[in-house]
Amino acid sequence: MLGLVSLKMLPLDIMPEMEFPSITIITIYPGASANEVEEQVTKPLETILSAAEHLSEIKSTSKENVSFIQLSYSWGSDVTSAANNARDLIELTKTKLPQAAHQPIIYKINSSMMPVLAYAVNAGVNYNGIENIVEEDIATVLRKVDGVGTVVYLGQPEREIKVSVNPQRLSAYGLSATQISTMLKADNISVPAGNINMGVYDFSVRVPGKFETVEEIGNTVLKAFNGQVIRLKDVAKVEDTFMEKEAFARNRTGESVALMIQKQSGSNTVAVVNAVRAKMAEIQKTLPSDIQVHEIISTDEVVTQSVNNLTSSIWYALVFVTLVVLMFLREWKSSLIIFITMPVSLISAFIAMYAMGYTINIFSLMALVIAIGMVVDNAIVVLENITQHIEKGSKPKQAAIFGALEMGMAIAASTATTLVVFLPMLFMGGIVGIMFEQLAILTSVCLIVSLFTALTLTPMLSSKLLKEAPRNGKKQHRSKFYAASEKVFTKIENGYKLLLGWVVFHKSLTIVIAFAVFVLTMIVGKNIGTDYIPDFDAGTFSVVFETEVGTSARQTDSISQQILQIMLEDIPEIANEAAVSIAGQTKTGALTTVGFKEGKNVGTVLCHLTPPDKRDRTAAEIAGAIRDRVESIPQIEKCRVQGGSALAAAVTGNKRPIEIIVSGNDFNQLNAVASDLQEKMQAEKAFTDVATTVDPGKLEVQVIVDKEKASQMALNTAMVGMQVRQNLYGAESGDFSEDGNDYGIVVQYAPEHRNEVNKLKEMQVSNLLGQQIPLSAIADIVESLGPLEIQRQSQQRYVKTTADLNGVSLGEATKTAQEIIDNTEIPDGISVEIGGQVNDQKSSFSSLFLIFFLGIALVYMVMAAQFESMKDPFIILFAIPFTLVGVILAFFVTGITLSVTTFIGLIMLVGIVVNNGIVLVDYTNMLRKRNYPLRDAVMEAGRSRLRPVLMTSLTTILGMLPMAVSNGMGREMYAPLGITIIGGLLVSTLVTLLLVPAMYTSLYHRTLAKDRTTARLKKQRQAENKKSLE
Repeated sequence: MLGLVSLKMLPLDIMPEMEFPSITIITIYPGASANEVEEQVTKPLETILSAAEHLSEIKSTSKENVSFIQLSYSWGSDVTSAANNARDLIELTKTKLPQAAHQPIIYKINSSMMPVLAYAVNAGVNYNGIENIVEEDIATVLRKVDGVGTVVYLGQPEREIKVSVNPQRLSAYGLSATQISTMLKADNISVPAGNINMGVYDFSVRVPGKFETVEEIGNTVLKAFNGQVIRLKDVAKVEDTFMEKEAFARNRTGESVALMIQKQSGSNTVAVVNAVRAKMAEIQKTLPSDIQVHEIISTDEVVTQSVNNLTSSIWYALVFVTLVVLMFLREWKSSLIIFITMPVSLISAFIAMYAMGYTINIFSLMALVIAIGMVVDNAIVVLENITQHIEKGSKPKQAAIFGALEMGMAIAASTATTLVVFLPMLFMGGIVGIMFEQLAILTSVCLIVSLFTALTLTPMLSSKLLKEAPRNGKKQHRSKFYAASEKVFTKIENGYKLLLGWVVFHKSLTIVIAFAVFVLTMIVGKNIGTDYIPDFDAGTFSVVFETEVGTSARQTDSISQQILQIMLEDIPEIANEAAVSIAGQTKTGALTTVGFKEGKNVGTVLCHLTPPDKRDRTAAEIAGAIRDRVESIPQIEKCRVQGGSALAAAVTGNKRPIEIIVSGNDFNQLNAVASDLQEKMQAEKAFTDVATTVDPGKLEVQVIVDKEKASQMALNTAMVGMQVRQNLYGAESGDFSEDGNDYGIVVQYAPEHRNEVNKLKEMQVSNLLGQQIPLSAIADIVESLGPLEIQRQSQQRYVKTTADLNGVSLGEATKTAQEIIDNTEIPDGISVEIGGQVNDQKSSFSSLFLIFFLGIALVYMVMAAQFESMKDPFIILFAIPFTLVGVILAFFVTGITLSVTTFIGLIMLVGIVVNNGIVLVDYTNMLRKRNYPLRDAVMEAGRSRLRPVLMTSLTTILGMLPMAVSNGMGREMYAPLGITIIGGLLVSTLVTLLLVPAMYTSLYHRTLAKDRTTARLKKQRQAENKKSLE
């Protein structure tokens, strides 16, 4: 009951909750170039943040208007404490940041930052009030839904009061834009002036001055002389309009507002999505009829389908395991005893999941699938031994006691060998440790409970349900099926006995043949590719592109529209026309916080596909089908077309498979090397979507102030710079309030006076005396190129050349990339290294290799303690190398590679394959203690343990089979694990039944000689006794 209650309360998710040991700091600096952001914001923050505790790496990206700094910490660090430490350090450097820079915002990175649901809100292009509707009627309501963390939206038109100044009229009246801004602030204010006390009455005095209409703003008096009043509308055009959009979103219907919902950490993804959908249905009823809301992205389908596929695998595994037990035992009572152990063991995992705060995800369900075939092993061994005692004449109760006691140490040791293999996994750091921690813990819980039930519940049920064997020569009544199947099993046993006899008598030849097969397989196995974490087809398809540097966000949006149309035309697999495009750059870096790349020349087009089992093409095949058409769009300079899972990208930190990092201080050399690498990689068939972060530079205009001339005219660089910024970018000059909402008032030169370089030369700036000085008189106007984006790592600039894989493994691609680097001339002062998923793969594989060999050592120690021998564990471990033969053959047959997932399966095999060997060697030792000769003991142990060995192996193999052959959502993550274990176990079972006895006989050959001497002496004594009797 407790387990079922726990199951009902467990949340659903696709992956375990992951909090990455990193934080991102976003600082907005409006109107600043990438160079200015780097020098004035990024560098000061990097300098102070480099002193952060437990910091392992610091990276930064400086773009127009915004600085991104990512701090990475050691795995296991407290991210909350790290964020607090970073916040304290930032406070120390706030005075060094520009006044116009916003307060830095700190984001903790975790898996819940990925949107679980997204909507497109469609209305007119400049629909009046759409921003308020999205914020107040939709986003605010959705934020109150249980489990919702954040609601982010973009692409909305934002209302503002724009004061477009005519500089010629300003000059004529001796005014400046700065004075206008100051006067607007002074006139748009309400001042509390105190109180008047009149006896029993008390009056508050207030001077109201806030603008009540837009017309009132235009009538603001700026100057009065000679009886003439100069108003704002005389020198500027006052418009109630919208800000210039820098971020666009659109769907099939047209331009829209993209609304993305993030869940709270630890919340049930499916429950949150369903709750948001229900609330959105209510909201839509209250919206104006000309506003439409369309769902475009959801993650609940990925979660439910992945969970349903693995749940189906669990049920199929239960059926297969039950059939195996019935096939071997052929009695419903014996089968019932075994079957009862399965739900008891599995339900215990739900209690552990609830107690430890786990979710139902693909890794926790993988643990249950793996456990199904293993939890019955102990019960099978014990029941088989109890049955043999009953057949030899023992009463069920006595047989239950003796059977459990005899096998107790053996099954405890076999369980311990599996558990000790999982133990090192718990201490593995990194993303792999987080992903597989639940699998290790839950499988261990199931095995521990299965051991307990095998030693308690199984003997108890056997004593009650099994009957004692007939006495006085009576035959026990058996069904026809039992009799027929018994003949089959007897033939199998006799055939095995003959084969085992040959192996025992030709042990050296057998071992040599086995060793030759192993060496040959290892040589062939060198051709197997390696990968990192499999990218599974979760029904997500995306195109990320970049246009020419300097392209406006609106122009980038028009390219997005073309790609969106291509996808709608060429991809019939799009589910419910769920496609959306996002282009441009948000002011707050909102797109970056939800995993998107942003920039005025950057666009992303996404679509949601039908489930994998309902389409003929994979997401990767769809990507290949439309890649050429997308890349043929002339305005696109960089493009990445990919099908897969956005969540898988988040797990890998959005790193591409191959990233060649070129570091140094000379930007020209960096760009030259990275471009050379890009050209060479594009010529290789192993790579696709090759790109580089080489920045061709954006055309910029520099105002070089002549400080001496400026000083002579009562000006300085700061005064000039601030006035130029205000005239071009605009100055916030208070707010206009209407219906409880505030809208910014922005003063800037009219477009016709600021969108040409020549107009800049004609600009006037005010000096300390209020005089208007031509900008050209005190400064040179120079056109040059400036970077659009500056990336830094460990406080040093770098550029990257990146690529996806074109049908090759990550290992093959890495070799090719390294060859390209070796054949590239690298200037002094420039360093080149391969990064991306390759580094993560190396780190993970290094840890997994250590765990693999540590697991073997721990298994050996457990067996050495059990057998009190150094030989017996070595004999059993002899099966492990040959497990690799089965794994490699399985890889070749199925076409999978050595990845983190398959490596985990290989480690698990270390603990699984020795179990049968333990039972076999333990029983052999028991027979020898009963004075069986060596060969007789080996032969009898093999014959006697054949059925339990086959049963336990088949239950594990068939338990894994549904997971291995699944073709549903998420199969790329769990099917390779099942294939690895099945392949290794098939060969290891054969090794256990044949090579382990051969090794046992070889290592105890001295005992064999002793047995022969004893037998010869016995025959001599018998012969002598016979002669004496004669």
